[in-house]
Amino acid sequence: MATPDAPLRLDEPGDWPEQLAVRIAWCYYTLGLTQQEIAERLGLTRVRVNRLLAEARRRGVVKITITSPLAENVALEERLTARYGLKEAHVVLAEGEDGATAQLLGTVAAEAVAPALVDGVTVGVGWGITLRAFADQMVQKSLQGAAVVAMLGSLTRRSSIDTFEAATALAHRLHAECFYMPGPLICDSQQSREAIEAMPLLQDIHHRLTRADLAVVSVGGMDSGTIRAAGLISARELDEVRAAGAIGNFLGYYIDANANIIDHPVSSRVLGMRPERLADLPRRLMVSGGAIKVPVLRALLTSGLLTGLVTDQATALSLLEEP
Repeated sequence: MATPDAPLRLDEPGDWPEQLAVRIAWCYYTLGLTQQEIAERLGLTRVRVNRLLAEARRRGVVKITITSPLAENVALEERLTARYGLKEAHVVLAEGEDGATAQLLGTVAAEAVAPALVDGVTVGVGWGITLRAFADQMVQKSLQGAAVVAMLGSLTRRSSIDTFEAATALAHRLHAECFYMPGPLICDSQQSREAIEAMPLLQDIHHRLTRADLAVVSVGGMDSGTIRAAGLISARELDEVRAAGAIGNFLGYYIDANANIIDHPVSSRVLGMRPERLADLPRRLMVSGGAIKVPVLRALLTSGLLTGLVTDQATALSLLEEP
C-alpha cells in the first residue's frame, strides 16, 4: 500500500484513490480549507493534496463553472451565428498548449449537447483528441433506447484508438448502444472499401446515421490531423492531396476551399459518412479550434454543412476576418 508521501501513480485501476480525492475536493472547494489544512487533517503531504486535486479536475470529478459569461466571447458568438447562419456558437477563452485547448473545447461541447441527450436519441460522432475529451466530459446518464454511431472507420493501432476513439467512451457515459464502422478508416484499396460497404452491417450503420438526431464532429488541419498522426496515409500521399488543393480533413476525407472532396485515389479508400450527407441531419455541431484549422473550418461553415460551432476565441476572431 502506498504511503501518503508516495508520488501519485495512476498506471493501474487500483491506483486512483477516488474516495480520498473526493474528500479532499470537498474540504477545499466546499469547506474552504487550504491545502495545508487539508494535509494536516488527513495526514497527507500538501504536495499529494495538490496532485489529487489536479487529478480530480482532470477526471471530471471536480468541475468548475464560471456563471458570468465573458462579454467579448458572447459578442463573438453572436457574430459567428450571423456571419455563417448558425443556430448556435460557443466561444471559449482558451490558453496554453493544444491539449489543454482540446480539453476545454470538449468540456464546453459536452455541456452544450447534454440537454439533448434523452431516451431514444441517436448521436453520430467522429473521432480525434477533441471529441475524445467531449466524450470523457459528458455527464453520466442512463438512457433507454439510445445509440451512439461512429461516423467513420477506426484506426488500426490499439494505442491510437485509445487516444482518439470517442464513440465507445460516449456510449459508456450514456449507457447507450454503440455501433461501429466495421473496418479501417483508410482501406488498402477502393475494392476493399466497396466490399466492406456491401456488408449488411455497414448498410445498417449508414441507415442509422441518416436518422441521427445529432452529429458531433471535428476537423483536422493538413499537418495536425489525426489521420496523419496515426500514419494512415504516407507523406507522399499527403503532398499529393495538398497539391490537389486540400486544406484539411473532415470525416476522413481531404477537402478543398469549397468543402468538396479532393479528387485523389485516397478519397476512394475512405470508409465513413460522406461530408455532404451531414446536411440531412437536424443538428451538426463542430468542435474544433486552432490557427491551422481556420481555412478548413471557414470552408465548412460557408458551405452550410454545420449548424453549430464550439471553438476558441482566437479561432473565432480569425473566422470573422475576411479571407
